[in-house]
Amino acid sequence: MTNLDLTKLPDYLKQQRWFSGKAWPIKHVTVVDHAAMESGPCSFTLAVVEVVYELGKTERYLLPVKSGPDGVRDALEDDECLRALFRLIREGASVNSASGQVKGEWLNTPEGLQAMPSPLTVRRLMVEQSNTSLVLGEKVILKIIRKLEAGVNPEHEVGRFLATKTSFRATPTLLGALNLEGTAGATLAVAHRFVPDATDGWKYTLDRLRQERALGERFLGEMRDLGQRLGELHNAFASASADDPAFAPEPLLQEDLQRWSASIVGELGVTLADAGRLHADLEGRRESLIGYAKRLAHVTPSGQKIRIHGDLHLGQVLRANNQWLIFDFEGEPARTFTARREKYSALRDVAGMIRSFDYAEATVALEGGEPRGRVGPSRDAFLEGYRKATQGAPYLPADSATFDVMLRAFELEKLLYEVRYELQNRPDWVRIPVEALLRMEESK
Repeated sequence: MTNLDLTKLPDYLKQQRWFSGKAWPIKHVTVVDHAAMESGPCSFTLAVVEVVYELGKTERYLLPVKSGPDGVRDALEDDECLRALFRLIREGASVNSASGQVKGEWLNTPEGLQAMPSPLTVRRLMVEQSNTSLVLGEKVILKIIRKLEAGVNPEHEVGRFLATKTSFRATPTLLGALNLEGTAGATLAVAHRFVPDATDGWKYTLDRLRQERALGERFLGEMRDLGQRLGELHNAFASASADDPAFAPEPLLQEDLQRWSASIVGELGVTLADAGRLHADLEGRRESLIGYAKRLAHVTPSGQKIRIHGDLHLGQVLRANNQWLIFDFEGEPARTFTARREKYSALRDVAGMIRSFDYAEATVALEGGEPRGRVGPSRDAFLEGYRKATQGAPYLPADSATFDVMLRAFELEKLLYEVRYELQNRPDWVRIPVEALLRMEESK
């Protein structure tokens, strides 16, 4: 193993842009597993370290490291090390670790059978993020997961399900993964099909809203297409058979509705306690907003719980070749893997995307543009496409009234999350969800 000087690891970690614990004093760092990677011109170590903070919290990180003139350095800065890591995935090979093994996985799909260029080019994506992403041969995007979590990684699990069990291809298809098996088990990396010339859906929508004073049929058609694409994703999730318990649909029960309703009511109390001090008019709307959440508990249960995206918004879709692609199935980063893998109402994803339309319009307004009432038409077009793709789907409510009650409740849930997020991170933006809360009450 590369000689890791544990006394220097706290300083090393705090210099890395992907390390999320910079603000907390570190008590100590220990290596919980490691594997020696010996491959031609590059020898390095894949180390999993556990960081224990002074306050008692612990986190685990993946450190691909090698010896350098000034001590330990990041092996991913070396193209040969990266190629060696990718070969392990592409060949489905394995390397023993101290307490298990590092195992590559390559899916036997049409995309996975494509030849890769030789020599394999490496292009690093210079973006601030919690992982390290690289484009290999302009055909594969490899994400090295830096902060590790125990359990089944939803991005790997969902990608594998879509690629091998469904015909849904409106996504950068999962090609393979690297997993650590053993006591420190975790997914270390995932490889997806690289989509060249793709535009982030958030940026694409903002550009369109800046250009168009009134929404034309082209844009509304694109919103219908986006709704249809989400409906197709939900249809794929719901297609799982009973012998696949991680994905098989489950009946939606009254107790589910009651539990979700109670959770939203609780979030409403916490959120208004914080936001009410800055926006006193919210307090006067408390009871009517609670009414939205409580109605969820009293509808007749119909439909099913299925796996969903879990963190859907315009930033989680791509526009490429005049088509929408949905990606990033990690789920909400603040939730545990177990919570992210929970089955839910598909309408939670629908609510997340609808809220993103409001944010896009409000962002243009904050830049100096005038709000032009474009959220409503975008919402209607998106829902039209979604309902068309999911007509008669057993996982959705049986009647339109129940559909509307559930969707409004999940929109409220998302709004409350947005208020809390903006209060903590961007106080100047909190008026966006607050004004939407006030409009929601008024349109009851």
